[in-house]
Amino acid sequence: MLSVEQIKALPMLEAPATVRIMFEKTGTLKFISHLDLQRTFNRCLIRSRLPVWYTKGFNPHAKLVFSLPLSVGCESVCEFVDIKMEREISLSDIKECLSAQFTSEMRIVDIYYPDTKFSDIYYAEYECRITCKNADAGTADEITSFLSTSPLTMLKRSKSGEKEVDIIPFIKKAECKEDNGTLLLSMILMASSSDGSLNPEYPIKAVCDKFSLLQSETEDYYSLMRKNIYSKNMKTFK
Repeated sequence: MLSVEQIKALPMLEAPATVRIMFEKTGTLKFISHLDLQRTFNRCLIRSRLPVWYTKGFNPHAKLVFSLPLSVGCESVCEFVDIKMEREISLSDIKECLSAQFTSEMRIVDIYYPDTKFSDIYYAEYECRITCKNADAGTADEITSFLSTSPLTMLKRSKSGEKEVDIIPFIKKAECKEDNGTLLLSMILMASSSDGSLNPEYPIKAVCDKFSLLQSETEDYYSLMRKNIYSKNMKTFK
């Protein structure tokens, strides 16, 4: 890993270079909020001594731009953040310096110079595992049908307030299967900044209410993982 002296000796860039980091956020880190994640990332950057570009003015700070905020309780293997470097440093050195500050539950998957914008993101893929007494193949088939039949009206929160919305148009694909005593629900949901998005908690709540799942507070539970992010043409986002 580069020393502080080696980093300070790196040549300055004419303009800050944007670097995109793809990382995982799993395990107990699913319980930290998006704001906590921002703070954690900032502290890791400070400890890494990387030549991060800081804003000017009375309150200089590293400019971090995250892709899609992750709900508390949801794990992810496809989180993205853009940061800016002010010195000429290799991607491998950035990864090494930053990885040394991360835990095993927040791991860098890839690092590169981006040629896409976060506004190009249109869909997000989730996997939900529901462990409950009703976990059988028949229930799984009914859930698949339920999440593809309009209307499915729910009270949806937005910046303008709450309103009744049919969430089916926001579900590109939903499929449920029984897997060793659990219900494995795979969903591809809209995640567009321009055309609308759907939090995975909405279809999960609809399913649990409709089929009386998660009745026991001690024996029934579910886990949620964001598996992938796509552009509008269903190409994996990068």
